[in-house]
Amino acid sequence: MKSIRIIRNTILSLLGTRTIGARILLIKNNKILLVKHTYQPGWYTIGGAVERGESPLKAIERELKEEVGVTLTTLPQLFSIYYSKFEKRDDYIVLYVGSEHIEEMSSSNEIAEKKWFDLDNLPEDVTPATKRRINEYRSTIMINDIW
Repeated sequence: MKSIRIIRNTILSLLGTRTIGARILLIKNNKILLVKHTYQPGWYTIGGAVERGESPLKAIERELKEEVGVTLTTLPQLFSIYYSKFEKRDDYIVLYVGSEHIEEMSSSNEIAEKKWFDLDNLPEDVTPATKRRINEYRSTIMINDIW
């Protein structure tokens, strides 16, 4: 199912259509949960595409469960909405911040590793966009509407 979404999103990017993504900064006790994908380098926030007939909130709930085995126990807060023209498509990313959750064992063909990092000690290979979102959350830089 997940590989079908990757293929669909690749096709959409080639066609130049609009897409919507949802991501979350899952933060608890000054730590953030990040993931490494099996198909690209670096540490990322958790998230993915919003499917047809699905709200961004439902998409982030689904992605959390699929990618890292997390179920939120309180609603996440909407943080910001971003625009990206990466991969020749108009992409809109809805970013949430969440904290209270239940974490279960999980495995995903997409996720090579998941790990909690101290917000003051992020890994060197955190992606630039992920680092910007974390810095916006920490108010060390202003929020920019460009991903």
